[in-house]
Amino acid sequence: MKLTRSVFLAAVSAGFVSLPAHATENGQVRALLGGPAQELSSPQFPGWYGQVWLQHYRANKVRDDQGRTNVATLGGQAVRLQPKIEATVLVPRVTYISELRYLEGRVGASVSLPIVHQRNSIDFSGPLPPAALAAAGDARSGSKSGLGDAEISTFLDWQTDDYRLVGSLGVVAPTGAYDKDRAVNPGAGDFWTLRPGLVAAYVWENGFEVGSRTTYSFNTRNRDTDVRSGQYLHSDFSGLYRLNDTTRVGLQGFVLKQTTRDSGPGVASHGNEVQSLGLGPLVGYTSEDGRWAAEVKVLREFSVRNRPQGTISYLRLQLRLD
Repeated sequence: MKLTRSVFLAAVSAGFVSLPAHATENGQVRALLGGPAQELSSPQFPGWYGQVWLQHYRANKVRDDQGRTNVATLGGQAVRLQPKIEATVLVPRVTYISELRYLEGRVGASVSLPIVHQRNSIDFSGPLPPAALAAAGDARSGSKSGLGDAEISTFLDWQTDDYRLVGSLGVVAPTGAYDKDRAVNPGAGDFWTLRPGLVAAYVWENGFEVGSRTTYSFNTRNRDTDVRSGQYLHSDFSGLYRLNDTTRVGLQGFVLKQTTRDSGPGVASHGNEVQSLGLGPLVGYTSEDGRWAAEVKVLREFSVRNRPQGTISYLRLQLRLD
């Protein structure tokens, strides 16, 4: 982790974030954790689609490399953290599925651009002068709003009545504002992410359906900090049951696992390898004509390492545009 304030005399064991849906060096990833669900196993016909995710994240725990909660080292002394991390992220996305086929799969593309508002409030307590503790907390606290980092993806989509497979290749560009000396940033930094992915889903006649979207991310070096964030696996999955033609209920989850260490100036010896799992209930609705859909879900994080642990709430809308 790149420390940006001299008041931090020793590396804080826990990984701080700038945005739970974005970033990497500070315990985050460029990924919408738990985002896709019922659309994974829903038919996607040629045409234009608009999607909007509204995500709210709240955390008051930060876990370190050993899973300890809200512990840090400051000036050579063990101190406690009292973090309050909150973010609201609006993610518009446009998807196009063409009539063109390659290897029997339909060719498509999508573009998404997050809009971020985040607030971090970090307090310290421990055997240090109150002024030093207050200064350390102020250095890691703040709020910021703005555009995040845009993702452009191309894909091939294979569908039958029973299953769906989608192979994709995405690129995340550093379009969001970023300042290495600022505690909170809408963007992750001045680097690019290359992201291959695979969607797999299956539907049974008895009403059950499962779907997953798995990606693997490669990051270039952040030119602002000279830190290269490690590679990571991110998989969203859902298990749903169709109550009728319009309503689904079930579970949504995700797995996040960093597989290689961060590298560069100031990186901790454990490489800041992040990990998080999430799981929670979902309710989805699709209109009778299939032109629009909505879903609500709440996911709790667990088994977390080197990042905050909190709750993610979603409202998602999808609309056929043509």
